[in-house]
Amino acid sequence: MSFALSLSGLNGASRAIDVIGNNIANSQTIGFKSSKARFADVYASSISGGPAGGAPNAGVSTAVINQQFTQGNLMQSENPLDMAITGQGFFRLSNNGDVSYSRDGQFQLGYDPDFPDQRFLISRTGLSVTGYLAEYTTDPQGVIVTTGKPQHISIDPNMPAAATSTVTVGATLDARAPVPAAPFDLTNSATYNNTTAVTAYDTAGASHELRMYFVKSAPGNLWDMYSTMDGAGQTGPVSLSFDTEGVMTTAMPLAAQTYPLGSGGSMSVTLDFRGTVQYGRSFSVDSVTQDGYRSGTVESSREFSVGADGIIEAHYSNGQPRKVAQIVLASFVNPDALISIGDNQWIENADPLMGTGTVILDTPGRALGTTPMGLGPIQGGAKEQSNVDLSTELVALIEQQRNYQASAQTFKILDQILQDLANVR
Repeated sequence: MSFALSLSGLNGASRAIDVIGNNIANSQTIGFKSSKARFADVYASSISGGPAGGAPNAGVSTAVINQQFTQGNLMQSENPLDMAITGQGFFRLSNNGDVSYSRDGQFQLGYDPDFPDQRFLISRTGLSVTGYLAEYTTDPQGVIVTTGKPQHISIDPNMPAAATSTVTVGATLDARAPVPAAPFDLTNSATYNNTTAVTAYDTAGASHELRMYFVKSAPGNLWDMYSTMDGAGQTGPVSLSFDTEGVMTTAMPLAAQTYPLGSGGSMSVTLDFRGTVQYGRSFSVDSVTQDGYRSGTVESSREFSVGADGIIEAHYSNGQPRKVAQIVLASFVNPDALISIGDNQWIENADPLMGTGTVILDTPGRALGTTPMGLGPIQGGAKEQSNVDLSTELVALIEQQRNYQASAQTFKILDQILQDLANVR
């Protein structure tokens, strides 16, 4: 039994050295979580199979290898799609329906030839990253739908054009301006006081110049506004009135103005001058905005950003941002029971007594019901470093080396005793 005891010591120390060596080897691995071997003593058994009363212990065994899910340090990344969880939670990955969990947020855009019009968010190992997708019916800039089961995050690299529907103008008209003597003629600058323009877009994304002309119509606080699209299709006059303080009194927005297009068809635009005032100073334009845009594309991961709430936003070539998806995170009642499958991935443990428990899914940064387990926010453009403490591991390695040497010495002494007994005459 003494040889078995020494052998168990050798095996235990060897197993611990393996675990420590794996920790040291992965000290620079993104998202890696260190492990620790825990040991239990072994009792000698009686003939009946129960513990032998008064018998010495029979050595040591590796009871369990525990993962240490402490937070690793964060480091900045050049890839905006890299993500780090600052707190609890795991990324949820899928491989043809087989779900795994990871803290490694090194993500990139993937391509599937079966879906040439889409791009997919994938992990470093090519697994699908899951989350909630956006819909664009309610808002063309995207609304995340967090109901239902998490899906593979897909991204449309093409953003369709949107026609201009509203133009908003904030300007200052000069109360001292004279009333032009001749009727308005857009080809004669003497017949109007001021003008400004904005680029508008039709449904195909083609750009057009929408120009507005301001004509003082009577001494005091009345103006007429005319407008054209690409120098044609004149509309107006529309009366603009102000009170004695220079505040607009005409109800806004104005009725939609319809303009013929040179390419055929027409477009209707609502003009809103509620930010326009009349003061005794020179004409100026503070802002002119419109809500249309041409079509756009995203070509690389550098054209994305990720918020603390895990919402991924694409920045298209037309200058428009758009929400495309939101990362989902997973949490467990007993994360220590997760089963490691390599590549910084874990799967659930279904053991009814010692398992992980039911997985809890939620979006980053939100509290899970009334429990104290809040899923950590996301830091985009960052990576979580390994949580291995090299100095601690090196000290532990020396300790286990001494344990191994001590067990080996015990084995050697027992062997010498047997040799001495064999030499007794």
